[in-house]
Amino acid sequence: MQCAKCGLEVPADAIYCPHCTGDRKTTDAAVINGGVKGAAIGLAIGLALVTVLLANHDLERGIKAIVLALPIGTLATGLIIGLVRAKREWK
Repeated sequence: MQCAKCGLEVPADAIYCPHCTGDRKTTDAAVINGGVKGAAIGLAIGLALVTVLLANHDLERGIKAIVLALPIGTLATGLIIGLVRAKREWK
């Protein structure tokens, strides 16, 4: 079987082309570090948005829910993006 990207011969049982991906592999620690980094960035963005929101509005019933949910949502989103990016960087 030939690789569609580089055209070199690939073993039939290979999932990825060994010539295109090389010997680099993502370690679990690298993926975890990527997730932590993404979560920290997401949390910082969420807290910045909450600060701006609270500066412009009083603490009303609806605002309290947004103030709680926004950092949690951005933290989770940052965590997922960080994990995915760390896993894809080795390609």
